[in-house]
Amino acid sequence: MNFRVVIFIVIVLTFFSTTSGCSQQEQRELEKLPDGVLLAASELSYEAFLSKDIGKSLKEHKGIVDPLLTQIHKSLSDYRLVSMTSGNIGFSAIALKNNKNNSLLFAFSGIKKINLQDIYQRLVGFESPENGSPVAVDDQALQAYDWVKSILNKKENNHASVYVTGHSFGGYLAQYVGYQLNNDKQLKNHLFVQGVTFNSLGVLLDDGSKKLQAKTQKIQKSYKPLFTNYIVKGDPLDYASKTFFKQITGYSLQQLGNVKYITVDENYKSSLEALEKTTDLWTKARLLKPLYPYHDLVEFESTFWK
Repeated sequence: MNFRVVIFIVIVLTFFSTTSGCSQQEQRELEKLPDGVLLAASELSYEAFLSKDIGKSLKEHKGIVDPLLTQIHKSLSDYRLVSMTSGNIGFSAIALKNNKNNSLLFAFSGIKKINLQDIYQRLVGFESPENGSPVAVDDQALQAYDWVKSILNKKENNHASVYVTGHSFGGYLAQYVGYQLNNDKQLKNHLFVQGVTFNSLGVLLDDGSKKLQAKTQKIQKSYKPLFTNYIVKGDPLDYASKTFFKQITGYSLQQLGNVKYITVDENYKSSLEALEKTTDLWTKARLLKPLYPYHDLVEFESTFWK
């Protein structure tokens, strides 16, 4: 083949690959959903869906009350339920498909019944990831990601764009799934567009060492265009991620991507002051109770559902 012809082909291929990359980035920006839509999906992950609901429009689901009902008709009217799952520690998850653009939205709930003794035992048994990875891996996260992959590998979902969201422990699952999707070469035909979490448990580990901290910060920064994590000031899980988790495991937990704090009121400050006056783990756990309301999803509604 003529050398000039070869050069011309290389230039043409380079041009198209470059413009294709740009269009993907533009697509990612264009396809971002309002945070209120992701909040509605997170709340829906706590709803009691039945197997007979699979395939149906979300508008057909009965028993949902306002303000979530209004948000379904307003923001999620084009979505239908395509799959659901649950974990053995009490979270649930749903997969929603947009009928108009073939995108998939995965939403994960938090643990529905909190048992402090149970959580303590899980933390005591926490094992550091292999190869110095800064990503916290839990059996539930592996289960959640396998479920997501099983849906994405279906023929009818080929090339579907992906969104993830979640609350509390479900936010951790959303972050883990989003991280894995963005690095899974076998699923490169699925564009990961956006992740939004609410009062989430972090997925990145930090033990204070320069080596691990550098890895965590690098990953955190790289996901800022993709992930936003909203936290209400005074959220007890946010406090626990930085204190209890570190005291028991030696690590604190960091969020993947951007972190945005929301002020609901200033009453949480007195509870935080009381917490700082003791070092006893179980006393701190008891003193956290006045902060529990700050963890609820309802705290976000006035901000995102105007």
